[in-house]
Amino acid sequence: MINDFKSAVDAANAEMTDPEQHRVVAAGSDQTPRFEVYHAPFSVCSHKVRAVLLEKQIPFISHEMKMNLVAHDAPCPDNYKPGYVRLRLRAGDSQALANGFTGQSSVNSQGLDPCVVPTLVDHKKLRVIVDSARICAYLDNETSSPDLVPSDLAGAMDGQIALIDEAPHVGILYGAHPDTDKRPSVIVQGLTGVHDRKLTHLKRLIAEHRDAPDLQRAYAAKIAKEEHAKGFIKSASSMADAHMRMRAHVAALEQNLERHAKPWAMGDGYTMADIFWSVSLFRLKWIGLGSLWENGASPRVTAYVERAFARKSFQDAVVNWPRSTPPTPHIEDTATYAQHLHTAWRAMGLRHAS
Repeated sequence: MINDFKSAVDAANAEMTDPEQHRVVAAGSDQTPRFEVYHAPFSVCSHKVRAVLLEKQIPFISHEMKMNLVAHDAPCPDNYKPGYVRLRLRAGDSQALANGFTGQSSVNSQGLDPCVVPTLVDHKKLRVIVDSARICAYLDNETSSPDLVPSDLAGAMDGQIALIDEAPHVGILYGAHPDTDKRPSVIVQGLTGVHDRKLTHLKRLIAEHRDAPDLQRAYAAKIAKEEHAKGFIKSASSMADAHMRMRAHVAALEQNLERHAKPWAMGDGYTMADIFWSVSLFRLKWIGLGSLWENGASPRVTAYVERAFARKSFQDAVVNWPRSTPPTPHIEDTATYAQHLHTAWRAMGLRHAS
């Protein structure tokens, strides 16, 4: 069993050939870290996992997956490659695979997508864990203080995590609001036609692996999901509904903070719920939806954001993690944004719109 597990991990790692994709983070001793984490700098779900790891100061081996979905002639995304897909399938057993799209990414509501991040490997227990909510809970249960899910708050915490986990972040990133699109221009152009590029890679992979039933099942489900996603972002009603759900999402936090009049989502202490809320609100701010709470719209959320975004672990895991936050006019000042934008466009192989 140990050799089989190690072989599966080694196969996934061998597919990432750039040495800079692999590094040890927060190592406190000479021992090899217990955990390996497969993630992507810009991924919201990866943000949650990195924030938990850094809040709890857990050493880990970081594998940064190259998603390769912006440039039209980019190589196959690392998260589509057979070794990595098979590694994720080890966590799903007979679980239904995601083959539809609602704008969400929760495994609980959507099913397992074998071609996404993040993924956690636990070498002590020879386990693979997928889905950011499950990974974060697992890390908290398996490691020492701080306890991010206190036992007396566990029930209420489940509700908070589910609320955040089911917010349609994927939908509002890939698609535009039917009336006004506030997404940063580098994302608007970079994601135009992204589902066609995904499908091109996936259809090639499913044709190349006709004799592998596990990969056939995985790629077929992923193709169906991306076909649905392509239709979702083109639907004005679907996108309007996604934005309406985000408005309700922020309103729920405002009501919660008003009800208990404490600094954090669950009361006086910083918990897992705050990590999830911080990531969610930062993405909304980055995408241009800070107006959902700013300028008096939700004053308690506004004050909460100032506290949450200043947290060192959040700054290290999200704000300052390399390539984690592409330039946006909604967070940086205009001059800095313009400078960073040109750099980002060049890095993506795109021509900057004048």
